[in-house]
Amino acid sequence: MTDCATAFSAALLELAHKDERICIVNNDSAETHSALGFQAEFPDRFIDVGIAEQNLVGVSIGLANSGLRPFVYSASCFMASRALEQIKNAAYTNANVVFCGFVSGLAYGALGGTHHAVEDLAWMRAIPRMKVLAPATPRDTVAALDEALTHDGPVYIRIVSKLHTPELFSPDHTFSFGGSAQLRDGTDVTLIGSGLLTTRLVEAAHLLAEDGVDARVLHLGSIEPIDAEAIATAARETGRLVVAEDHVINGGLGGAVAEVVVRTTPVPVLQIGIPQVFAPIGPAEFLYEHFGLTAQALAQRVRQWLR
Repeated sequence: MTDCATAFSAALLELAHKDERICIVNNDSAETHSALGFQAEFPDRFIDVGIAEQNLVGVSIGLANSGLRPFVYSASCFMASRALEQIKNAAYTNANVVFCGFVSGLAYGALGGTHHAVEDLAWMRAIPRMKVLAPATPRDTVAALDEALTHDGPVYIRIVSKLHTPELFSPDHTFSFGGSAQLRDGTDVTLIGSGLLTTRLVEAAHLLAEDGVDARVLHLGSIEPIDAEAIATAARETGRLVVAEDHVINGGLGGAVAEVVVRTTPVPVLQIGIPQVFAPIGPAEFLYEHFGLTAQALAQRVRQWLR
């Protein structure tokens, strides 16, 4: 089974053979983010600035301004926090840069709160001109890459790493800014996710069906812009929404969905995510269990809420 990060880097390498403008700007993490193949084949188009994230982004802006298509490779926890001012400058100048945030959410596990990326969506979607994507599976991630290449301006892609996700999409799957994918129909409640949590919500919906709960599942891989029409339709047709994410509940996908709901179709919304705490130390799957972000825990939380 290919994970999302490996699929992304393999697809980018293939695209680089066709587009000589594509380059990678990296912060001493080629092996971690599956970029060794690109480095070997295109050493002149692989720029490693070392562990210096502010410089990482600054160099990428310069490369974009010279006509190249830089892909900034970094763990999302470091790029989104250490270089936030420089990323804002990239958006201010509408630089043609794709920010690739690997090892998102709690995937770094036992390395602790400094390495967990659970605030990045809130930061990124607050920046004007920034497109923010959170694909769910390998095919979805490759499709998001293809969509990013169609855009002139900054894009942030939140990439699932170190955690395998079951494939939900066909080989001809496409991704669009402001689009969504309904993965399961239902009339009792709509489960909304992005990234890693989408696949877990699909499983949770099957568990709920065993109890007679007919749950719709909506994947919002595009966080900014967001599919307001799909959210409003789900609110109108099912009457209740559940948003789950491996992100703090302030300002992430749940916040984005709630903003749409209050403007369009006010209904009850249950937000499931990480409360305003730093996660304890432990393997990633332990942390997902700790915060109730497994399929079984999600199903149980929804059952309790619906009662």
